[in-house]
Amino acid sequence: MEKSKIYEEGLENYPKATVVLTNVLLLLWFGFAAYGMSALKFAGLPVVSIGYLLFALVMLGFVLRKHLCTQCYYYDKWCGSGWGKLSSCLFRYKSGNYEIGLKLAGVTWGLLTIIPVIAIPLAMFMYGDFLISGGISLTGFLVIMAMNQFGRKTGCSQCKMRYICGASAAR
Repeated sequence: MEKSKIYEEGLENYPKATVVLTNVLLLLWFGFAAYGMSALKFAGLPVVSIGYLLFALVMLGFVLRKHLCTQCYYYDKWCGSGWGKLSSCLFRYKSGNYEIGLKLAGVTWGLLTIIPVIAIPLAMFMYGDFLISGGISLTGFLVIMAMNQFGRKTGCSQCKMRYICGASAAR
């Protein structure tokens, strides 16, 4: 099949249970990360956790939805994360820049992964009383991260855009 063609056997709409599960796992990902970094406080506030969550919300909820989802087959449809529906509520079809979106997606997911991997052990090292809860948080984060990679590969293999999408894990 040509790289420019839609994968005809792909799902027209993903099951809503998949969408819910994906979003629950993402909430757990960000929850474990934010809690694990919460011991890193400045002026009594968990600014690393707050900054991390705000960055995730802005980039995943708005910026990437505009640049990636507005270009996708699943715009205004149920994709594996439900973000096709979200993007249609926020932005016009084809209103973003796909190439910029792909670059930003790599940077965004890279930061959302690496920051907790560095910050949680740092918090555990700096605050000995946070060792156990930080360890649980880091373990939970790493497990969810691994599950996300497996789920992404499975989800991409059922996607109509699997041959077109620059971020597909099904190639």
